[in-house]
Amino acid sequence: MKKFLLFFFALLVLGGPLLAQERTVTGKVTSADDGSPLPGVNVVIKGSTAGTVTDSEGNYRISGVPASGGTLIFSFIGLQTQEVLIGDRTTINVSLASDIQQLSEVVVTAQGIQREQKALGYATTTISSALLAEKPETDIGRALQGRTPGLQILNASGLAGSSSRINIRGNSSINGDTQPLWIVDGVPINTQSNDINQNFVDGQVAPTRFLDIDPNNIESISVLRGLSATTTYGSQGRNGVILITTKTGSRATKQNKFTGAVSQSYFVVEAVIPEYQNKWANGFDGSYGEFFSNWGSLFNGQPTGFRHPYWEHRNLFPEFPEFAQAGSDNGGYIPRAAPNNVKDFFQKGHSATTSLNLGATNQFGSVNFNYSHLDEVGFIAGNNLKRDNFSFGGTQKFTDRLTLSSTFNFVRTDFETPPTGAGLGSNSAGGPSVFANLFYTPRNIDLMNWPFEDPVTKGSVYYRNGNDIPNPRWVLKNARQSSLTNRFFSSSSIDYKLTDWLNATYRLGLDTYAEDQTYSVNKSGLSGGYSSLLIPGAFRSVSSNNTIFDHSFLATINKDLNESLDLTGLVGYNYRSNEYRQQGLESLNQVVFGLMEHRNFTSTFPRDFRGNNLNYKQNSAIQGVFFDATLGYKNYLYLNLSGRNDWSSTLEKENRTLFYPGASVAFIPTAAFPSIAPEVLDFLKVRLAYGTSANFGYPYSTRPTLSLNSQARVDGIGNVITSSLPSLLANPNLKPELLKETEFGLETRMFQNKIRLDFSVYNRLAEDQIIERPLDPSTGYSSSFINAGAISNKGIEATLWVTPIKRGDLTIEVGANFTRNRSKVESLPEGSKEILINGFSNLGNFAIEGKPLNVIKGTFVERSPDGQLIVNDAGDYKQANDIGIIADPNPDWFGSALFNLSWKGLSLGMQWDYVQGGQIYSFTAATMIGRGVAKDLENFDPTLSLILPGVNEVLDENDNVIGYKPNTIPLTTSGVFFSNTIIGGSPDDRGVYDATRIRFREISLSYNLPRDLVSKLKLGGISITAIGNNLWWRAVNAPKYSKADFDRTAYGSNNGAGFDYLGGPSARRYGVNLRITF
Repeated sequence: MKKFLLFFFALLVLGGPLLAQERTVTGKVTSADDGSPLPGVNVVIKGSTAGTVTDSEGNYRISGVPASGGTLIFSFIGLQTQEVLIGDRTTINVSLASDIQQLSEVVVTAQGIQREQKALGYATTTISSALLAEKPETDIGRALQGRTPGLQILNASGLAGSSSRINIRGNSSINGDTQPLWIVDGVPINTQSNDINQNFVDGQVAPTRFLDIDPNNIESISVLRGLSATTTYGSQGRNGVILITTKTGSRATKQNKFTGAVSQSYFVVEAVIPEYQNKWANGFDGSYGEFFSNWGSLFNGQPTGFRHPYWEHRNLFPEFPEFAQAGSDNGGYIPRAAPNNVKDFFQKGHSATTSLNLGATNQFGSVNFNYSHLDEVGFIAGNNLKRDNFSFGGTQKFTDRLTLSSTFNFVRTDFETPPTGAGLGSNSAGGPSVFANLFYTPRNIDLMNWPFEDPVTKGSVYYRNGNDIPNPRWVLKNARQSSLTNRFFSSSSIDYKLTDWLNATYRLGLDTYAEDQTYSVNKSGLSGGYSSLLIPGAFRSVSSNNTIFDHSFLATINKDLNESLDLTGLVGYNYRSNEYRQQGLESLNQVVFGLMEHRNFTSTFPRDFRGNNLNYKQNSAIQGVFFDATLGYKNYLYLNLSGRNDWSSTLEKENRTLFYPGASVAFIPTAAFPSIAPEVLDFLKVRLAYGTSANFGYPYSTRPTLSLNSQARVDGIGNVITSSLPSLLANPNLKPELLKETEFGLETRMFQNKIRLDFSVYNRLAEDQIIERPLDPSTGYSSSFINAGAISNKGIEATLWVTPIKRGDLTIEVGANFTRNRSKVESLPEGSKEILINGFSNLGNFAIEGKPLNVIKGTFVERSPDGQLIVNDAGDYKQANDIGIIADPNPDWFGSALFNLSWKGLSLGMQWDYVQGGQIYSFTAATMIGRGVAKDLENFDPTLSLILPGVNEVLDENDNVIGYKPNTIPLTTSGVFFSNTIIGGSPDDRGVYDATRIRFREISLSYNLPRDLVSKLKLGGISITAIGNNLWWRAVNAPKYSKADFDRTAYGSNNGAGFDYLGGPSARRYGVNLRITF
């Protein structure tokens, strides 16, 4: 594309060849980088006006060459000029090398302004559409994994529509939002997740709203990581910014051109599930029993003396005569392995996308239309996602000064899934969960061939006496979460060129959606047990509407002040309003099984079963003025100053305004001193930046509010009460959080662009944290927001690309991204030792002064003074009396390795990801081991004795510890693996695993049909790509066959990290993509 544009430019400015004089010289000009022909190269005879340009094949013909010879000058924008003596030759072929100092990439920066990469004093990464449109992932957030340093992505699961959590440069807030701002065609859009369950315990699958963005309509993505880069976005950009330019938002060119593209992709979606042992049945200590655990008798064909697991249901299912086998019949039930009882619960899903793009451009404007349809069927029944994206945009140049641009997007997303709430290895933690009781299914329970529902009552039928856990198949059929979203977002702008160096722009952004969600559970899922919903049945319906208006007025400046100085800048004003409305009801105690209407339940409430209000509205507004100015000196020194002052409606008048500045400097030594190692250094830039931002907190934190309840109550003297005060104590003195960041960076290109390095070091501090502090219930309130505490993040980011081979049609590139971030809680409110971020009060993520953010606290095994584990008199680990830090989920570092090979029409790409360190509390891994079902255990014998490593306390006659001795107390195998894991009630630290992991993220093979063949078909191009995603991974220090994926998070898109509560498994995707252009 660059060569084509430069060729076009050359054709505009150059005249035709001069008349021949004495002789003619011909030849061909090629690229020194890859040998390809170079069109548009300027060829002139030195000292004369005779010249020409190369044609589309790089050939040239120049007449008027003196008989005495002379010198030919070959020049091309972005390439090194070359002078060649003619002598008596009539054919001269030349290769031109790239001039990195001359040609600089143009990137999209804050407020949608395009700037030269070399002038930026901060880190940014650009990702092209070619890397996105072919991705198997339908969530654009996940498609960014491993493509830029500083960006960490965790997923709730591999289910269709499940949420993702994205962080740039760590977490800078204890209670506030930590996800980046998404900008589409210059306008911020809402990417929040509306979780109908409002907590991780009951559901982990609510989609994040960047699911609505169509990857097929993206032209490019720029990731702004530092505060200096995002200053003009104010508080909204404090967590980094992801800038998306759509194809419908692209500008016009001077070409009269019609383009079109149609693509079809089809990917298989497979669940990656644990592998199981099939040597023994459920029970304990080698004896059969109807337990959750699987440490029972061997599958040796011998009777157990027990009745059949479904004996209680024998009269319901006469077609299964074996259910009637009692323990006294011929020795009783003989357990047999059902090897695929979990595997067959899953299905092979698929994801198919059809996309059409049409566009036309001319010198006066452009128009573009894009439509895509996504149909994804997940790897379990009832998990489906359908999405239709319509996009239309265009630009119109009315005069040389006035241009109008608009993009319009409509998205309809239909999503449903069985609920996947937290599982604790013995049941769900609250509401129903399709996976909570699946993965530890005893090896002899024929889950997929035995009945799962009562033919009369339709209630759950399973192997447990008392029916205290639901059959996973019953949950799959009878529990459902769904959402239907209609969304419209647009960007319209008017540009007026006041002078040749000053432009004025007004931009209007609108983002609005209506979402209808339901959560339903039929009754009779349990006869007893833990769940609050599976026994009576429940139906919850929530309708929400969100509308955001964004107005921006910009004046942009681009002026050469003199031969040495140039000025690029903007000043602007922005106003953004956000209005959210939600209405909901929850009904309990179902009357008629299967009918999901509120009138079919005996009790209806405006709150959910945990007491969360389902009806509320929330309005907020923020306005700001900002500027950004860059002064360039002789194309090697750039000084940037920026700043923004915001006024927010979420705080009181005295505290609602804040100014935060930014500054950066970029120095290019190779441009200032061209003689610096020119044979090695093509380009070198050193940059230093300082940036600030803010967080103005949540609405309604500074004044008391009333909660209205449509279900009135009557007090003791007959007054009808329809309102109540909230449990949150308002704080009128609340101030915004303030973030400050210093960044140093280095960018270099070496050896004719064969080595490219981008390196950054940053130090970020977030002070005056807005923290929700618990209050004594005797005050009448549960909590209040205050300003206190500070969080720091210090890190290193690097991107390295090496091109070892670039010869003819063959190019090989190897790249790597590296990220290291260290977070620290610098301070907390006076009198507070710690703050719970997410999870349970005795097991969760905490902020503790002096420690990394999000450390995990829980119960732990007591240790001797020299660090050995203490074993009690029963042979089990001894639990300490208090809770303490048991894990740090923050990785030491993470990175990705990338490989690209192109040869003629073939392209091969690969990506590997690696995470070093960190720890995770995994119920998946612990359950597989503790319940005795993991294949990792198949070489153990459940009847044999084992001894836990550790020491026993030596006590005196007064029970005082006077020493320690090696533990010699034997336990059964199940006593070791069940009783001393978190499943058997052992301390929480027994469920902590090292999170180091390696992943084969992606491999793709593309083929572009030869151009001569395609042209015969009157087409622009045909390409076919085979792709595999998430094909293999290994948590190197976790049980191998548990297939635990530590890229998952139980919290979905919410704060907190390092927990896996038996959520949905991850997915492997593979398939093909066909693309035709015309």
